[in-house]
Amino acid sequence: MHRRHLIAGLALAGLVAPSARATVPGEGLFSHLIGEWDVTGQTRGRATATGAVVSRLFGGPFIELLIKDPTGRSPYEARVFFGMDVKGGLVVHWLDATGGESSKTLGFGRLEADAAVFSFAYPDGTFRDRLSYDAGADTWRLRIETGDEASPVVFSDWRFTRRAR
Repeated sequence: MHRRHLIAGLALAGLVAPSARATVPGEGLFSHLIGEWDVTGQTRGRATATGAVVSRLFGGPFIELLIKDPTGRSPYEARVFFGMDVKGGLVVHWLDATGGESSKTLGFGRLEADAAVFSFAYPDGTFRDRLSYDAGADTWRLRIETGDEASPVVFSDWRFTRRAR
């Protein structure tokens, strides 16, 4: 039996000790991201308007950011999973409508006081992402850059505004 299956079975049986549970990514910072969002900005120089829903998975060790246009006008959809490694580093899985090839690359980074900073080292170039929180306005900004760090190219710059209930 594979080790992963054994651990899953033990966890289901309630036999895994609490110390074996995964670290929750940025409880303080990511707790402000949980909820439903309207997302506006630009991607590759074009206007972007979509939506996002953020929730905890598996009791907390992952945060899922689901990006999907609630109106159905945009075909783009992504599921972004944020987790922590044993040393406190951020691990990010970005799965989207572009397919499996781009999902082979994991993102790695760190949490700062008001931001999650991470990058994806794709074979054709690195994407550097900064997801920052403005506590005063209760908004988020996701800025993604590519190219040389000295003269970056903005891939996307999105603002997340909490959706009215």
